[in-house]
Amino acid sequence: MSRILFFLAAIILPIIFSWWLFIPIALLFIYLARLPYEVIIAGFILDSVYYFGNGFFARYPLTIFSLTFIVITFFLSKKIHWSEII
Repeated sequence: MSRILFFLAAIILPIIFSWWLFIPIALLFIYLARLPYEVIIAGFILDSVYYFGNGFFARYPLTIFSLTFIVITFFLSKKIHWSEII
């Protein structure tokens, strides 16, 4: 239940305040939930709300950011043992 609420907060708070708020919320969500794939969906939704430019990297920066950190977390989960909080 808390993962769903945090997912909704990761979408709603950056829409209300600004897109840059997605980055600390996503990092906190990755730290708390270990492998939250919901961050990729939230990044894609926010990329469709905000306009960053025309190129591929300029059009989907939040999706690329969240995908990159999920991949890094996936590789680090084998080396670092941390407990899943939510």
